[in-house]
Amino acid sequence: MKKIFLFLICCMLANYSYGQEQPISLTNTLSDTEKIVDLSKCWSEAKYNFVYFDKLKFDWDSLYQATIPIVLATKNDFDFYREMQRFVAILQDGHTTLGWSWNRQDLWDNWATIPIITRLIDGKMIVTEVLNDELKLKGIKIGLEIIKINGIDVHEYVATNIKPFVFSSTEQWTNYLAYGRDATRGKKSETINLTFKDNNNRVFEHTISHSMSENDLPPIPLFDFSVLENNIGMLKIDDFWRDNFMTHFDSIYEKILTTDALIIDIRGNGGGNTGNSIYVLSHLTNESFRMSNWSSPRYVPAFASWNLPIEWYIGDPWFGQSVKNKPIYDKPVTVLIDVSTFSAAEDFCVGFRSMKRGSIIGTPSGGSTGNPIRFNLSSGWVLFCTKKDTYPDGTEFVGVGILPDIEVHETVSSFLSKVETGIDNSNAVLKAKEILKNKVR
Repeated sequence: MKKIFLFLICCMLANYSYGQEQPISLTNTLSDTEKIVDLSKCWSEAKYNFVYFDKLKFDWDSLYQATIPIVLATKNDFDFYREMQRFVAILQDGHTTLGWSWNRQDLWDNWATIPIITRLIDGKMIVTEVLNDELKLKGIKIGLEIIKINGIDVHEYVATNIKPFVFSSTEQWTNYLAYGRDATRGKKSETINLTFKDNNNRVFEHTISHSMSENDLPPIPLFDFSVLENNIGMLKIDDFWRDNFMTHFDSIYEKILTTDALIIDIRGNGGGNTGNSIYVLSHLTNESFRMSNWSSPRYVPAFASWNLPIEWYIGDPWFGQSVKNKPIYDKPVTVLIDVSTFSAAEDFCVGFRSMKRGSIIGTPSGGSTGNPIRFNLSSGWVLFCTKKDTYPDGTEFVGVGILPDIEVHETVSSFLSKVETGIDNSNAVLKAKEILKNKVR
């Protein structure tokens, strides 16, 4: 335990020193007292509200004490909140996060994006969107690999400067966030140097300003439904949080019923309202179905005085019910997932798997769901996950991810094929069509 703790502290000090090499020109409105109060609130509330506190493999009190001089040494509010983010990120939970207020423009100016979106594919940091026409004219395009950031190997840069601040329960979710837009954020008044490599192994550099304008991405529909060959329906669900979710689903359900099989694609679905995910599932069965089990620690001071362990409140079994007064879709179904399937979308997978309606295809999901509680800080906030969810049989998926029945990985070539043709022929889709085609026959 001590070795793990010392390693964490060394990483914190090393990263803090690295950050101080860059020029600082931000406001410092928080007093030392406010900084200590905020840190102490995070330390204290985690002990009583963080549902996975019993799983920590280091001494939380010692880490808190070691962090006090670090936050007091910060020279401005942005550095303070970054150190606080590092402190909370060590809890390693995707539903436990810390941030600053929306009205602190000075802080957001130090957290600006560039008009490039990236993602880790095949172990490479790949450009997936270019949102500035000037950059496009200079040869920056979708499909380029970024191999260095500010002259540092991209994997080394991300491991040192990005991952320690990522709120995540799994390695795959950490990589999804760390190699995304967070990797290239920075001070609005500064630039970032990226080294690119194209598919002909040509290497070139480009320096990009964090104040460069950014084109809007086209809006993504909540539901995208189409019919593929062999009358297989393809239903893409972007999220489970938008208003009038059920009404939108009802508007396309009649079309879904006319298909002979269905692919439900929740890759990239970051979650939302689990009730909405249950609503979709309720159309796939005539029977009730089990959702996840949930529990939460319950602190009783008298028990603590008697040195008894903390009790756990076990929630009632959670069932989804078949939809009433509608025809049920009882034909073959598969579900597609990936690393960016998260939260309520993972709850969807738990329900789908419990009703045994078909295969889940893709890669392990983000591996985090739950119900956080919020505490206000000086010009910011912190969330701690308070609810532990498992499969109905107690198997854990938080910290692991929903594991697919058939694991299929995306490649750079399949990603580019979709960009160039507009047709999703990713390996996961091809596998789903193959399975359903055979079942339809």
